[in-house]
Amino acid sequence: MATPAETTLRVRTLADQAIAAALDADWVRAAELNKQILDADPEDAEAGDRHGRALLELGKLEEARAAYQTVLKAFPHDPIALRQITRIGTLLEEKRKADPTRSKTQTRLFIEDMGKTGILRLVNPAPGNVLARYSPGAEAELREQEGLLAVHAHDGMLLGFLEPKVGRRLIEMIRSGNGYVVALVTNDGVNPRVAIREVLQSPENADRISFPGHHRPVETKERAYIKGTFFRYGEGALGAGEEEEEEEETAEETDAVAGSAADEELPEEPLPVEADDESEEEEEEE
Repeated sequence: MATPAETTLRVRTLADQAIAAALDADWVRAAELNKQILDADPEDAEAGDRHGRALLELGKLEEARAAYQTVLKAFPHDPIALRQITRIGTLLEEKRKADPTRSKTQTRLFIEDMGKTGILRLVNPAPGNVLARYSPGAEAELREQEGLLAVHAHDGMLLGFLEPKVGRRLIEMIRSGNGYVVALVTNDGVNPRVAIREVLQSPENADRISFPGHHRPVETKERAYIKGTFFRYGEGALGAGEEEEEEEETAEETDAVAGSAADEELPEEPLPVEADDESEEEEEEE
């Protein structure tokens, strides 16, 4: 019979493997590994939430809802389970499944260094029943539309637009050779957000910063804005004034980004949302 220490080590190993599977978008394996953890400890809320997310990604909505309901029996105020049950209800009402997250999570996308990353709100977002199809961490892309910069899901669905001033700046930089990667941060119908990271800088933009409001002095080190729980089921990198909610979601998994181990390694500092006008104007004058 295994000792408590051996059981704890086994569960931690399974959790690390489950998180790695989610990062690889291997939802079948993620579901199996989390189920093994729950067989050993049915009240492991983190495994329960991860299990629900994996089932949701596999299109097993009723099973996913049951998994989250089990979590709520032990932890009635679990924010992840509450949010995901609402999302599943929307999908069932619309008779749709979640669009599965197929791309491997780019953890570097959520590291801020030298103004290369922005966590930005979407304006004129798609309806909540559309956003509910896509999980945090889902890959997206930028497309110019009539002078605005639109954010589309990988299947072409319009998710919303960037604020015009920010969008115009990025359009100019894209036209002159910059490249960016994009992922959904929150699928909240009221306040959806995306993370955008500069991955290619053209010589023409050598002296320009993609996200002036997120610029830090040269001596500032790179900082991570994903907790080990970033993609488990909902929001992760939050803006100023939302730290309390972020702490409540520390239980979140990382079906898309880092797990418990990442919590120990990454500072938990909120990323400011969007460049402020003053900072952008100063940089443009330079």
